[in-house]
Amino acid sequence: MTGDKGQRSGWEKWHDWNAVVFASMTRWFCEATGAAPKQVILDAACGTGLPSLALAERVRPSGKVVAIDSSPVMLAAAMRIAQSAGVTNIEHRPMDLAALEFPDASFHAVTCKDGLMFCADPVKGASELWRVLKPNGRFALTAWDEPEKNAFFMTINQVVSQFMPRPAPRAGAPGPFRLAPAAEFEKVLHQAGFGELTVQSMEVVFEVESSNVHWQIVSDMSAPIEQAKATLSVADVQRLKHAMADALEPYRSGHRIRLPNTALCISGRR
Repeated sequence: MTGDKGQRSGWEKWHDWNAVVFASMTRWFCEATGAAPKQVILDAACGTGLPSLALAERVRPSGKVVAIDSSPVMLAAAMRIAQSAGVTNIEHRPMDLAALEFPDASFHAVTCKDGLMFCADPVKGASELWRVLKPNGRFALTAWDEPEKNAFFMTINQVVSQFMPRPAPRAGAPGPFRLAPAAEFEKVLHQAGFGELTVQSMEVVFEVESSNVHWQIVSDMSAPIEQAKATLSVADVQRLKHAMADALEPYRSGHRIRLPNTALCISGRR
């Protein structure tokens, strides 16, 4: 779920929903990094502040988080959200995670939630994370598992493809599934210099109150839906919306919709 300025602005609008959806993953980041007072932690591709906000709470009062993102829109949103939450020990900086502007061994821990999979060269990005990590420092990195294990994304892609031709993703191209399956993620990290890895799968359930709420979310945060809305006629957009609702029915649980997804979580020490 990334795209142009429109989708990135949508992440700010739905930050609280994302915080609930990714709550278990945020806890995992905090535990996997051993975040504690006095530490300085890098959160690369920080988005709107998951997990940098929680990490900042853990390293108070004498530690800080340096949160970077290559999107000025996303970074500005992260700054506003942190300010609103009263979190003052996050330093937000515009930066590409594949070209970090920090000396070697700068951080006690590094995190990257779903960022490496969008790098043009994920090995280069991972190498930079490894470079700035202190000896014995901890890392915690995530990406999505294979497409068929991610109902939120697959329902979108399957419905949009009924209305618009979508070329098959080029092998190795940046995207949500670039680092899937786990063996590919591990290979990239090993090539970047990472040694022993702890790999686990985590279920992330995208739960919404109704198909209408789901439509609002994907309209604001999904690049394929945004592209379809900009391309299709008004009538076809309505048909797309109805088709999307139909695709969600197998995931209905009472009055709510629960879309199961699988994230790959990799952690360890330098």
